[in-house]
Amino acid sequence: MIGQRYKTKDGFTLVESVLSALVLGIALGACILSFSMGMRMVNTSGNQVIAIHSARDALESLRTNSFTSTALSAGSHTFSNAYFTAPYTVTSLDACNKTVAVSMPYLNKIHRGSSTNVLTTVLSSTLHP
Repeated sequence: MIGQRYKTKDGFTLVESVLSALVLGIALGACILSFSMGMRMVNTSGNQVIAIHSARDALESLRTNSFTSTALSAGSHTFSNAYFTAPYTVTSLDACNKTVAVSMPYLNKIHRGSSTNVLTTVLSSTLHP
C-alpha cells in the first residue's frame, strides 16, 4: 500500500456549480440595479438643473419690467416664452419692495413623478414714492 496512489477527482460538483452561478447572478443583478438607479439620478439631476436655469431666466425677465407693470402686480401670474411656461406669484411687502416666487416643475425619475423648484427674490424700487 505504500506505492498506491489515490485517485483525485478533478472539477466541480453540480452543487458547487449551481451555487457559484447563483452568487454570480446576485452580484450581476446588484450591479445592474445600481447602474439603473445611477442613470435615473443623472437624468433627474439634469432635469432639475434645467428647471433651475429656466426659473432664473424667468426671474431675470421679470426683473426687467417696470415696478408698477401688470406683470409685477400682486397675485398669481404665468410667465411664458418660446421654451417654457412657469407660474409665479408676486407679493407686495411695502410700497418699494415686492417678492417674486417662480415655480418650475421638472420630471423626477427617482420618485417617478414630478417635483417643483421654487426660486424667490425681492425686487426693490429705486424710486421712492
